Amino acid sequence: MRFVWWLAAVVVISLVSIFLSERRALDPVQNFSLSITAPATTGLRDVARPVDDFFAGITDRDDLVRENRDLKQQLEELQQALAEQQDARQRVRELEEALGVKQGRPDDQLLAANVIAEDTSGLKRMIAIDRGLSDGLDEGMVVLSRSGSLVGTISRVYEDFAWVRRITDPDSTVNAQVVPAPTSTQAATGAPDVIVPATPTPGAAAPSSSTTPAPTPTPTPAAGADSPLRGVAEGDLRRGILLDLLPPDLTLVEGSLVSTSGLGGNYPRALLIGSVEAVDQRPQAPFTRATLKPAAEMSGLDTVLVLLNFRPARLSEQ
Repeated sequence: MRFVWWLAAVVVISLVSIFLSERRALDPVQNFSLSITAPATTGLRDVARPVDDFFAGITDRDDLVRENRDLKQQLEELQQALAEQQDARQRVRELEEALGVKQGRPDDQLLAANVIAEDTSGLKRMIAIDRGLSDGLDEGMVVLSRSGSLVGTISRVYEDFAWVRRITDPDSTVNAQVVPAPTSTQAATGAPDVIVPATPTPGAAAPSSSTTPAPTPTPTPAAGADSPLRGVAEGDLRRGILLDLLPPDLTLVEGSLVSTSGLGGNYPRALLIGSVEAVDQRPQAPFTRATLKPAAEMSGLDTVLVLLNFRPARLSEQ
């Protein structure tokens, strides 16, 4: 019975409220209640906004992760394209330099090869190239830089790659020569001056020694003055290349160029090895020694040239 009365009261109150709302009789009450509850509602909304943003961020996280992954992939593709373009430009420059060496050596057969590895033990100065037996390579063949300077020789060769012993390796020995600069007279005229005395005419009176002095002969250069100064260039782990077995009384100028002498038949003549960097000349030493700076940049080799048409002596004997 009590439930019926409660239900009836609720129905009556609802009907009265609807009637008064239709008549706009409850507007003052609604305005008063909104005025009281508005500050509290705004405060609750401000407090709840970070929480709402947090949950909204969680729902958008998958989109952000996907977008970030796409951007990283695009950046990687652009960097890869840039690296390929820079490598292509570098290869063009290398091939242009190699072509210049080929034009300067028209009678030589040169094969370009890429450096693919380097000995990291610290006890050797070796590099590996991507050419081998299938390309016609053999042990002992001479290897040049892109500029035509001597790099070393092939020490071990396999089907598709080979190891090159550089001239800075301790086991490398090259017969070398230092060609001195021409003298000032030769540099100016190209040859020493020669004075030819006049031949007297038969029957003519001989010139008086008191009136005409006898011509003074011009001294000629000593034999061997312009001959190459030969020695042996040996690899050294600490100093690079040592030029040894030079004459003890030699006056060697720093900066002089050193090339292969061709003796022994293992290297062609006149391949540039390097330049004199320091001279070690001691009074009691049987020979003069010098430290050489290699002409080729040994630490930055990326492309080399193999001299195919030159057969070293140890190969030609086979």
